[in-house]
Parts: sequence; structure tokens; C-alpha cells
Amino acid sequence: MSLTSIKKLSRYLIVNSGLPLEQEPVFVYAFEVLASNITNIVLSILLGWLFGVLPGTVSCLITIFLFRHTAGGAHCSSPWRCTVITVSVFPLLALLASYFSVKQQYADILTALSLIIGLIAIMRLAPVENKAAPILSELRRKRLKVASLLVLFLIAAIVSIARWSLYVNAKEIQLCVAFSILWVCLMLTSFGHRLLFFVDGVVIPKRREVKT
Repeated sequence: MSLTSIKKLSRYLIVNSGLPLEQEPVFVYAFEVLASNITNIVLSILLGWLFGVLPGTVSCLITIFLFRHTAGGAHCSSPWRCTVITVSVFPLLALLASYFSVKQQYADILTALSLIIGLIAIMRLAPVENKAAPILSELRRKRLKVASLLVLFLIAAIVSIARWSLYVNAKEIQLCVAFSILWVCLMLTSFGHRLLFFVDGVVIPKRREVKT
């Protein structure tokens, strides 16, 4: 869905719902984020399937999605820039896990380290707010931190169960979750914000204004 189509849909809904036209930018942003998220999921899964790492890609998607809505993290300058970076990162993490040929004990150590680092990062940094949607309530901030910890504990429990399962891709998924947690931790840090800001500009350079 193009930006023009999103604007037309937003204007149609506003006019037919009797809302003031000042609400149009809010609708446009909401639909743009929704379309971007759907595109993220579809393209990431498609690339994961093409590269033969579909289970790992889905694991990365779920892990980072859960933390994204609780712990927060660095954001791109637009939803569509986020799509380009997201579609690149998720399959890449899954490919890294599939080719990271290690013994099970090393996979366990890496997973344990990622969980410990995740716990420290959440306790010290989460939630990281978005400038477009700042966290105004201290109560909401505490709830998001608690939710982030619950997500981490839930993922730790699921990984522990998968660790002893007979599923053929269990170790790959275990490593995908570990790499995803480390990626989340990176996005919570100031270095992660600077890195994403740099990649954001490199992936899709912003248009320069031409003076006449």
C-alpha cells in the first residue's frame, strides 16, 4: 500500500466518521505503521522460507516482537525504513544461527549468557521510549518494565522446554532466540540507537533539498 493510498483511506475514514481533518496525520501514521508491520512479517517469512531458515526466522520475529512492545528500543525515522532493516535483520539472525555450528553445551552457554545480559539490560534500561510516543506515566513505565521481565522469563521457560525436545530444529531455534535477545539488548543502548541511526541513513538516504 502506497503512501498516497494510505492518505486517501485516512481522508475517507475521517470524512465518513465526522472527525476533524486535524486528525488525518494520526490516521496516516497509524495505517502506515500497520502496513509496515504486515510487510515486515510477510517479507521476513518469505525470505526465511527462501533461505531455508523459516523456523528460525519466525522465532526471531516472535521474540523481538514481544520485547518491542514492552521494552521498546531504537526506532527508524519512518516505518518503511524500519521495514527494510527488519526484513534484513530477522533472516540474517536465523542464517547466523543455522550456520553457527556448535555443540549443544556451547549453545546452552550462549543462551544462558543472552538471558543474563537481557535481564541486566531490562533492569537498567527498559523501557526505552519512542520520541513520537513518550511514556508520560511513571506507573506505565513500571508496568512495561515488569512486562519485559515477564516476557524474558516466559522465553527462558520456552527455550528450556525446547532444549530437551526431540524437534529437529530445536538447537537452531534456541540460538535464534539467544541472538534475538542480544539484538534487543543492543537496541536498548545508546550505541544501538547511534548504530540504527547510521544504518537508517545508509539504507535509504534522505532526499536533499535542492535550492533554486
